[in-house]
Amino acid sequence: MPDHNRRSLIRGAFYGALAAVLPPVARAQNSSRLDVTPLGAGTALIRGAGTNVVAAAVADGVVLVDGGRAEHAGALLTAVAAAFDGRPVRTLVNTHWHPEQTGANLAAARAGARIVSQVNTRLWLGTDIRRPWESFVHRPLPSEALPQVTFYDSSRETDLGAPIECGHLLQAHTDGDCYVFFPEANVLACGGVVAGDRWPLIDWWTGGWLGGLVEGIETLLQVADDETRIVPSHGPIMTRAELEAQRDMYAELFVRFRDELLFKGLGPAEAVAARPTADLYPEWQNRDEFVTLAFQGLWGFYAPDV
Repeated sequence: MPDHNRRSLIRGAFYGALAAVLPPVARAQNSSRLDVTPLGAGTALIRGAGTNVVAAAVADGVVLVDGGRAEHAGALLTAVAAAFDGRPVRTLVNTHWHPEQTGANLAAARAGARIVSQVNTRLWLGTDIRRPWESFVHRPLPSEALPQVTFYDSSRETDLGAPIECGHLLQAHTDGDCYVFFPEANVLACGGVVAGDRWPLIDWWTGGWLGGLVEGIETLLQVADDETRIVPSHGPIMTRAELEAQRDMYAELFVRFRDELLFKGLGPAEAVAARPTADLYPEWQNRDEFVTLAFQGLWGFYAPDV
């Protein structure tokens, strides 16, 4: 049986049982402008905390994928409780180490949640990070806010009342990126590897690079089917066809950056001046930053050949 048909049958059989044990997800908006949008099958998208947050009801609480910035942590936990009939957050998955994803770690941990991440994400969260393009240092999180459960390649959570799949995306946006897939709801949270309304930040200082971004999106396409609701770090929910278009675009940009910029001996400022993305998404923000960091990220892989 084709994989997408098998998934459809599984989802169909699961929905009846799920409805019996999970509360409906309410659409809500609180004073901190956090908007909760139901996605069906006990899942919801929460916007306004600094990144897209996915929440899913499980047997004894709620699973969150990413937690937004620290200043929104209290509002996020309040919004989750309101949307999920008072259920507490039991698990928080960090898709990578950036503050937009990990700002709620401390508050969630103190409220009793366990934190899960790919092992590299935990390592980055435990050390000073001074990126060359920033004028400040990202300090380590307190020990109680660090992920308590880590995985290297993949993880399948089976003790939460519903299966949840996590997978490492290698060196893409960072070297600790992961996706989180809810098979029964057919919702795929992508973290920072996918952005739907802006150019992504290629964090080469902590292991990301443009070629890895293409490979990461390819991995996500192997998980998704035509009915999957794909949740990027920012922007609206995406379809598989839209994700395929992003894969194709970044694959083309990879060739442009490598062959027309790097291999011709250009520097970062010259790469920006060449405007290699001028024909793509004129409304997207962060264009020059994307070009600069994506170009710099190629050096770790190709500098000896230039």
